Amino acid sequence: MNKPTTHATPSAPRGELLSYQDIYHAAGILNPPSGYGIDKVVDMLNNEHLRDLSKDIRRASVLMALDAAGMSVNDLLQDATRRQQALESYESAKRKQLEEFESLKSQEISRIEGELERLKTHYAERIQKNREQVEQEKESLRNWQMAMQHENQRISDVIELCRKPSTTAASATVPASTEKSPVEKTSAASAPATMKASV
Repeated sequence: MNKPTTHATPSAPRGELLSYQDIYHAAGILNPPSGYGIDKVVDMLNNEHLRDLSKDIRRASVLMALDAAGMSVNDLLQDATRRQQALESYESAKRKQLEEFESLKSQEISRIEGELERLKTHYAERIQKNREQVEQEKESLRNWQMAMQHENQRISDVIELCRKPSTTAASATVPASTEKSPVEKTSAASAPATMKASV
């Protein structure tokens, strides 16, 4: 089995996401010389002296400040529009970059899944082959054991046939003789004389 094919892993989108200020700078958007740009106006609106006032009063205060700084409302709106466009452009580029990255990763995942499926099939076949080999060995042993039992029976039959009968068995088959031997006759004849002498 060949080793799984390796492919160059697509790297993650390079670089961290830029801050808003870095995006503005990259788009060539700089704060106006007067200092009354978007950031300044936002700070004014969040000031504790204006924050709780009505919208009309807050608008009038901002317009007065812009007029005092020599900056027109149109310049401020153009600056705001450029900043929004810069943010949207950056977001669009990042979204496209992410989509391309996701597509590459999806292709890589598909390749990995294909390799994994091939590996699973390969190892499943090896496992099945091993099981079949074990079963063959078991069957071979069972067949041998059956033959061994037959052989043992043949040997046992020969042993039973050729074994000498036991002494007990032999005596049981031979009838005892009722005739006395010469020695027994002599002993019987001399027994009364001996008994008389002793009396």
